[in-house]
Amino acid sequence: MEAHNIFYISSSYIKGKEVVVPCARSQHITKAMRKKKGEMITITDGRGYKYVAELIGMNRSEMRARIVSSEYIHRKSSLDISLGFVPVKGSRNDTIVEKGTELGILRFILFTSEHSVLRKVGKQKMSRFQYIAQSAMIQSQQYYMPEIIFTPDIMHVLKTGKYDKVILTDQHGSVDVPLGANRFLLLIGPEGGFSNSERDAFVSHGASLLRLGHVRLRSETAAIVGVTKILAAYGEL
Repeated sequence: MEAHNIFYISSSYIKGKEVVVPCARSQHITKAMRKKKGEMITITDGRGYKYVAELIGMNRSEMRARIVSSEYIHRKSSLDISLGFVPVKGSRNDTIVEKGTELGILRFILFTSEHSVLRKVGKQKMSRFQYIAQSAMIQSQQYYMPEIIFTPDIMHVLKTGKYDKVILTDQHGSVDVPLGANRFLLLIGPEGGFSNSERDAFVSHGASLLRLGHVRLRSETAAIVGVTKILAAYGEL
């Protein structure tokens, strides 16, 4: 079965050997993919499981399938990377979520800072990020759906999160990624950068400064470069 014909179905729709495919997803399967009753589809719950299921029932509101085989797919990367970033206007946030998911980010933490342009992220925008992450997960042939959260208090995350290393992108930082860690929190600032007081607060909580290059990068570029540097430093590319 073609690898690109993988569909994401939340685990809440999987009951034992039966899968209930919600309306929006079932319409795509029947109309776009032209799947019919009796044919097989490949699905994932976003938690590492790959299922092959037979379509056994269809109507206008939903589709039912019977699981015929299941397999747990281990992550391709051994690193646990969370990406924290300050949302900016426009579609550049979409790029961060899409490319970050392709690179294997396990969670996105959106937060505000002193130089934030956007002070909150609504439910509609969060739903859009979820959809983008789903599509990127499937496109990159992965089986882990990243967590996406918004918090106005990133310092609480630093205090309560169990990270081996917190990395703050900064033009005055080291060019080398700290080694000997497994669970990372990578922090990307807003367009104007973090304030001096914010940077000092991050450093006081153990954050290391990482320089991404000789020029100032836009937020979405910094996110991609930062994640790539960590993966490269650990031989994960």
